[in-house]
Amino acid sequence: MTRQTISGPARQVPKIWAVGGVILLLGAWQVAANALGPMLMATPWATLRALGPLIRDPAFLPAVSASLERIVLGVGTGCLLGFALGVLAAHSPQLRAVLEPLRWLLMAIPPIVVVVLAMLWFGLGSTMVMFMTVLMMAPGMYVNTVKGMLQVDRDLVEMSHVYRFGAWRRLLHLYLPALTAPLTAALLIALSGGVRLVVMAEVLGADSGVGYALANARSTFDSAQLYAWVLLILLLVAALEFALLQPLQRRLGMWREPSHA
Repeated sequence: MTRQTISGPARQVPKIWAVGGVILLLGAWQVAANALGPMLMATPWATLRALGPLIRDPAFLPAVSASLERIVLGVGTGCLLGFALGVLAAHSPQLRAVLEPLRWLLMAIPPIVVVVLAMLWFGLGSTMVMFMTVLMMAPGMYVNTVKGMLQVDRDLVEMSHVYRFGAWRRLLHLYLPALTAPLTAALLIALSGGVRLVVMAEVLGADSGVGYALANARSTFDSAQLYAWVLLILLLVAALEFALLQPLQRRLGMWREPSHA
């Protein structure tokens, strides 16, 4: 009997392993909460009990709406800016050389420094949060776009010129299919990183939003409410991934041709 080899996508892992990972995290959380005490860390059950009053609070929806607007606009603008600059820089070595020091600076500087500078320039509020988010999101998308476009087969690029493809047609039918993998990876990183940046900026220098509410819970030593907000932030990231990122990944994945054994 010949032994069959597995080809194509990796074999699906049973979901029970993911459930096991969640149970392991909850167990570790419970052990840490028992060791630290209720003042420093609420238990999972205390956090769940705090969710109900938190969601019924009249200030809940305005806080979530403010943060969600900043996340969508900040991450979206940063990713679009990085993608546009990446497309232009991939076609122009001169522009790529000009942007390289700025790219390096933005990827090397700690986000907390950008938050402090943005607070000095724009004060507290949405402008500061949006500026910081766009500035931190654009370099990652820029790097992935440039690297993906430079790795496209030069023969295919020359062929597109021979057949007189315009710039838009070349981008749509040549570069975007090649950018599917790096773009989806960059979008996933940008989404989770963008939420962290927005919440951090709100904690340090905003007068509304989830981060502002998180800072208030910390200042009153309400650990159950603090961890309830943390849990809601995790649920927000999951909702954004399922509602926005996964449909976009499927849309980009339509460029890929199915593999045949």
